[in-house]
Amino acid sequence: MGNTEVLLLHGLFEHKGRHKINADWFDNLGMKSHLIDLPGHGASSKKKGDIDSWEDNDNAVINGFKNIQSAGKKILFGHSYGGLIATNAVLKEIVKPDYLILTAPLFEDNYPKFIRNLSGPLAKIAPNLRSFSPVTKKNISTDKSVGEDYFKDPLVFRSLTFRLGYAITQVQDFVNENVGNLNIPTNNSSSPSSSSSSGNNNNNNIMEFKPIKNNNNHNNTSSRNSSRTSSPK
Repeated sequence: MGNTEVLLLHGLFEHKGRHKINADWFDNLGMKSHLIDLPGHGASSKKKGDIDSWEDNDNAVINGFKNIQSAGKKILFGHSYGGLIATNAVLKEIVKPDYLILTAPLFEDNYPKFIRNLSGPLAKIAPNLRSFSPVTKKNISTDKSVGEDYFKDPLVFRSLTFRLGYAITQVQDFVNENVGNLNIPTNNSSSPSSSSSSGNNNNNNIMEFKPIKNNNNHNNTSSRNSSRTSSPK
């Protein structure tokens, strides 16, 4: 796939640096990759785990997509929360990539039902109140070193506001209702780099696109060193 470029969107509670392994994998295949920090994430964020509205995410995708707009083939890659953002953007035609790659997209989360039920009212009366991260050392990976690396990362944070949490639930509802309407080739898998720890396999491996199914069986985990990780149940 000559002149192919990729925009990568990271997961919740993390940042673009944790997906350099995936960016390198694409680069090794001759596909130029671009990483961005999503709003409320990364070194430049003044208030982590918060957004004013979902429009912040839409604008971040629009601006990031400009980096690959002139490419012959454009791939939008999203992990977990980034997968939710990417799918929403494609469904609403905010951006128009040629291919969509999702790894453990956050179409459903691990929060207790009572917290999800509270997110709407609390987003209105106490939007800055924060809820905990459901990511733990037990559910992030089967590889101990991956978990240690994640929790030592100074840019990884451990909570989000109910304003962001409620925005996530609203977008999850929209995506789950409309995911069957995706009209571009879409690959929904554990991770692109999981097919090869060396990254030397040919690019046909990620181009076996299949229609995505709404099975609501997705979790939030980091894909750093993803060839050695597994999603929590």
